[in-house]
Amino acid sequence: MVRRRTEEEGGEEESKEVEVFESIEDIPGIGPSTAAKLRELGYTTVEALATATVNELVSGGIPDKTAAKIISLARSSIEVKFVSALDILKQREHIQKLTTGSRKLDALLGGGLETMTITEFFGEYGTGKSQISHQLAVNVQLPVEKGG
Repeated sequence: MVRRRTEEEGGEEESKEVEVFESIEDIPGIGPSTAAKLRELGYTTVEALATATVNELVSGGIPDKTAAKIISLARSSIEVKFVSALDILKQREHIQKLTTGSRKLDALLGGGLETMTITEFFGEYGTGKSQISHQLAVNVQLPVEKGG
């Protein structure tokens, strides 16, 4: 089954329609024999095809141009985009620190909890996991100059 989604390009009003493929057979150029070859190679989902390389598909008997087309369509369908290290560095420049409310815990965490990350607190019951979670829910609402 093929669905269509509309996405904005570059934050502009202009939008383009993108086909969303739900199974590998929905991708144009994949017939029953190609689908069978892909399944033998272990590619059973559109997501798996989107992360494949042309050489991997060619080694399984798929022609170069067909492999490139299949991978391109799969990637556009699920919005797989590769990010350069420079782009990640630029994102990391915007990370801020959120105070826990405890100077010693902030020091242990390297200045507080980083934004845009996931931090996990774990331990036995009664060790303060819920307390720190509730405190952080309040602290995140503070102005930046007060550690929020």
